[in-house]
Amino acid sequence: MLHELILKNGKIHTMDDAGTVVSSVAIESGRFAALGDDIQPRGPDAQVIDLKGRTVIPGLIDNHIHFLRTALLPGYDMRLMETAFSIEDALKVIRAQAAAAPDGEMLSAIGGIHPDQFAENRYPTLAELDAAAPNHPVYLSISNWGPGATNSLAKARLREAGAPVGDDGIVGKGKDTIAAWEALSALHSYDDTLRQTASQMDFALSMGLTNVFDMGGTIPAGGWLDPATGYNPILELMRDDKVPMRVRIFLPVLDTDAELPDLMARLDYTFNEFGNDVVRIVGIGEWLIPNKLQRQQPLPDFYTDSVRAVAERGWVYKQHLISLAEQKEHLRVWEEVNKSTRIADLHWSMDHCYGIDQETIDRAIDLGVGLSSHSSNYLEGKLQPPGNPPFRMIMDSGIVMGGGSDGARVSPMNPWVMLYYAVTGKNHAGEMINPGQCLTREEILRIWTTPQGWFCKEEKNMGGIAVGRYGDLVVLSDDYFDEQAVSDDDIRHITSLLTVVGGRVVHNTGTLGEAVPAIETIPAQ
Repeated sequence: MLHELILKNGKIHTMDDAGTVVSSVAIESGRFAALGDDIQPRGPDAQVIDLKGRTVIPGLIDNHIHFLRTALLPGYDMRLMETAFSIEDALKVIRAQAAAAPDGEMLSAIGGIHPDQFAENRYPTLAELDAAAPNHPVYLSISNWGPGATNSLAKARLREAGAPVGDDGIVGKGKDTIAAWEALSALHSYDDTLRQTASQMDFALSMGLTNVFDMGGTIPAGGWLDPATGYNPILELMRDDKVPMRVRIFLPVLDTDAELPDLMARLDYTFNEFGNDVVRIVGIGEWLIPNKLQRQQPLPDFYTDSVRAVAERGWVYKQHLISLAEQKEHLRVWEEVNKSTRIADLHWSMDHCYGIDQETIDRAIDLGVGLSSHSSNYLEGKLQPPGNPPFRMIMDSGIVMGGGSDGARVSPMNPWVMLYYAVTGKNHAGEMINPGQCLTREEILRIWTTPQGWFCKEEKNMGGIAVGRYGDLVVLSDDYFDEQAVSDDDIRHITSLLTVVGGRVVHNTGTLGEAVPAIETIPAQ
């Protein structure tokens, strides 16, 4: 049966190279079927949504995020804390979650936040947290390295588990925060992980994020995503038809010797690019060897063998690269492998690349690799090494450029916070940390949509609004393109009124009417 959805009377930004804006689109059987200004239904059962002049964009795609790992966060995660900018804003988020979660359940915001984001430049006090959630333990932390803050119930729970907490509810940086994480993780069940995975997908869709490239989780103290069992929750939800967005999985490898046991197990026993339109294995990344080894100068010899094996098997590969020295050293190995196996056909990418220079970008272009430039420095202070992402330099170079967050333990998951950083160059505290490298609103939005399919070999299907591509779009709460009505600071508060994935409404606030209810899943093709 033909499933037909028509959206009309809107400002629909296709994000193509010409900047085309239309008022209507038709989605049939999960893909865009027509774009224009007066599209009529073809069948009697078509669903029609009147956009009432609202702004529409393609579904946002985060091409580097530790999405599945966020399901391991303890209790009930409070992602909305990422866009709380005063103590009262933070307490409102906590009160709302306390009203929704069963009494006694932990409420947490770990990663993606910083006390300096609040106007008061501090966390809420123990007393303020007690008043906001008297029946729930509350734990806030920058990430697994802290510092953190608790209310009385969370303080008591952590102390009972042997984790040190000050009398004021503050958990110290470093080992104390790690101890708190380990204590809370011990209380986290598989059912909690399933619930949290579903909740994180709901949050993502409410922000217009329709597709995530999951990069695993390789740091035990930061929420270990076990390579053997860590993907079971998303696979179980997929089997139960409860995955309402697209998930592209990259598999990390952590070999430490020339036998390459981890890599060869993946290459020999995992089907390359296996899955469906909803959940699919894409490639290897963000690690091919452990972090402590991949920063060595020179790289260990067996890294070259690893790279060659990935290339010869034809896998996509995304590599975490922070410092300029790392970037240059990894490119040296890639260039060596390229002499025998052409890399340009494999859609490989260098990820993060803070402080990259023009010479290194040119080398990447010559190899035919892409560059994923991320906004995770949003939570950093002023001009800290290894530098900030030179968005303008990268875009002007002409390299295939994608965008992502590196969320949600070291950076926010909310894509609008990430776009705000690229547009303004400002961090969580409103300080300019990336001068001279800002992009226009349209430029960064295009990076987060149209080219993203290239990084998983799905450029014919994914990214932007065009006939034949996946029918994924977002009706925005505010007109992102209107700089008079929506200030730069307001960008961080944009949300989705209605999110469509594969022609199905998967998030609906009811603002445009309740005739089209949100559903739990999208059909795999």
